[in-house]
Amino acid sequence: MISKYECYPLKNFINQIRGVSYKKNQISEKPIDGYIPLLRATNIQNGEIIYQDVLYVDSSLVKLEQKLRKGDILIAASSGSKEVVGKSGQANEDCEYTFGAFCKLIRPKQNINADYLRHFFNTDYYSRTILQSINGANINNLRNEHIDDLMIPIPSLEIQSKIAALLNKAQDVIKCRKAQIDLLDQLTQSIFFEMFGDLETNPNGWESKKLSEICQNLDSKRVPITSSERKKGIYPYYGASGIVDYVDDYIFDDNLLLVSEDGANLLSRVTPIAFEVKGKIWVNNHAHVLKFEHLSTQRFIKYVINLQDISHLITGSAQPKLNQKNLNSFMVPYPPLELQNEFYEKVEKIEEQRKVFESSLLELENLYQALLQKSFRGELFSEEEVSII
Repeated sequence: MISKYECYPLKNFINQIRGVSYKKNQISEKPIDGYIPLLRATNIQNGEIIYQDVLYVDSSLVKLEQKLRKGDILIAASSGSKEVVGKSGQANEDCEYTFGAFCKLIRPKQNINADYLRHFFNTDYYSRTILQSINGANINNLRNEHIDDLMIPIPSLEIQSKIAALLNKAQDVIKCRKAQIDLLDQLTQSIFFEMFGDLETNPNGWESKKLSEICQNLDSKRVPITSSERKKGIYPYYGASGIVDYVDDYIFDDNLLLVSEDGANLLSRVTPIAFEVKGKIWVNNHAHVLKFEHLSTQRFIKYVINLQDISHLITGSAQPKLNQKNLNSFMVPYPPLELQNEFYEKVEKIEEQRKVFESSLLELENLYQALLQKSFRGELFSEEEVSII
């Protein structure tokens, strides 16, 4: 990493702790006496540790050092998917949680600010270096030396604290914007259930149709482009979870519904797996492309897919996939078009406000990334400024 600060191997500032190994008869999906919660890679989402959907492991297998402490950073160390390996989240307090063998814990020493270290794991340098380390390997596995040998810029603890405080504030604003989007989502979900009820039980007795009877699948028109082949442009390039890049050409110019075809998010549902797009776009082969006769039906189906449990349609656990055959066969209770139109009109203003918030969120995330890179390059605070103050 290029920085105005001196760079040192990360091993000088951390201890690495391996996860708990266990047998099938030593874990439980429900809490029982003598067992403690065990976190897995799926509990690391969007840079945070999610303490729900955990397993429980026999506490006699857990060493004291394997319990999370405030400031610890949990890292996904092994996975069938390269996109999972290296993702991290920080513990905000000491807690009676441990972690499995496919994760590892980074425990900061006293000579580094824990929040400064957390932000380091969000840098492009970190993600790029980790990806290079596991490329070509048969198993996507982070070894201790992959972490230990990372070079980290180390200013004084005072400057580390200033950098951490600035970046924490930027992330707090991002969290507030995400919370506003979540509230809008809760409102639209409430309207959906009020109008249509729980479609899994279909209380109104509407006729059920296969998704292939409701819309046209345009997957055959998708064209993937590798990152090295993409030419920068103005047209959004979509993948499984949204915009991946911008390119100089398009293959669709329409109102469409995209549905994730693969990726861990199909099961974790951290972000919606169905999302509406319109205009000139390019779509790769990680998202299904659906065309509807009516926009109101498109929006109705978007909410059906995002709100219903479709895990029975998904194959694979290490690399979840929703193939075209299973998606097309998805059975949907089909309410009258008049009711779909009414729902569309009710949520249209909410959807427009959501787009405004999403645009703002993207700007805030770009700002955080800019501050992050400048901070670790030593362009925001200097030792001289601190000594003068």
